[in-house]
Amino acid sequence: AVLYERLVRANPDAPVVYLSTGAWNVVPTLTRFLSRNLYPRGPLLLTDWGPSHDHWFRSGPEHKRTSLERLANEFPGIRWLLIGDDGQHDERIYGDFARRHPGHVRAVAIRRLTPGEAVLAGGRAPEPQGDQPVPWVYAPDGAGLSAQLGALGLL
Repeated sequence: AVLYERLVRANPDAPVVYLSTGAWNVVPTLTRFLSRNLYPRGPLLLTDWGPSHDHWFRSGPEHKRTSLERLANEFPGIRWLLIGDDGQHDERIYGDFARRHPGHVRAVAIRRLTPGEAVLAGGRAPEPQGDQPVPWVYAPDGAGLSAQLGALGLL
C-alpha cells in the first residue's frame, strides 16, 4: 500500500486501476481490504466466476490480456506502470503486452513471491527472456520496488 501511495503522490494525475483474476462476487471483501490497508482508490477490473460457453472455468490470463488491450485502446495517451508478481502468469502477460504496445508501458514491476506464496499461487513463472522494450524491476516487497522505481524516475 505504501508503494502505491507513493506512486499516486508522485503522479497525481495517473489513474490507478486494479486488474485481477478475482471474481466479481468478492468485490465487497476486496474493497474492504483495499480501504482498510490504505490502498489508493481505483476501479476494479475483475472477472466473471463460473463456466463460459466453452470451458468449465474462465481463463484468468485471458481476462488480464483482454483487459490490458482494452485499457490501451480506451486510453491511448497513458503509459502504464504494470505491477504484478512472479506467480503463474503476470510476467508473461505483461511482457507480451509490452512487446506489442511499448508506447503504452512505462515499466513493469514484479514482486517476487516467498516460497510459500509461490506454492499457493501454483508455482512461479519463468522470467521473460530476451530484449524487453521497457524497464523491468524485481523485488520481494514494495520497499525494494520503490527504490528501483525511484531510480527510473517514477517516484
